[in-house]
Amino acid sequence: MYAEKTDYDYIEMSSRLRNILRRNGFESLDGLREYPKEHFIKFRNMGQATLQELYQICEEQGIKLRSVEDLNDREHGVRFDDFLCMDAFRIGIKSKDDLRRYSLEELEKMCPKDKRLFVRLKKLKTIQE
Repeated sequence: MYAEKTDYDYIEMSSRLRNILRRNGFESLDGLREYPKEHFIKFRNMGQATLQELYQICEEQGIKLRSVEDLNDREHGVRFDDFLCMDAFRIGIKSKDDLRRYSLEELEKMCPKDKRLFVRLKKLKTIQE
């Protein structure tokens, strides 16, 4: 069923976790960086024990998983839902500190046509300055 080899085929893990990763299209553990860690619990058959196994393996492999909370700024009313968070992660913004590398003009060009992401990133950047 899963004939293709992936970079995690040689890492010790439960068959449940390996099947979850394959079923969700992950060819490498590095691909997990594109998602907030809160997203993984939504995968079919991913329970708390398997989720903890995933976190431990990522830590052992030097893969830092980020959280939605790395972007949210509740004090200033800036909140990212899962989809906006994934969009931000895909363009390389995984924490508030990442915003320092970009000007507002660069951020606007990087954001997809849906400007909700840019509006939130702009507010965060303005707060930091």
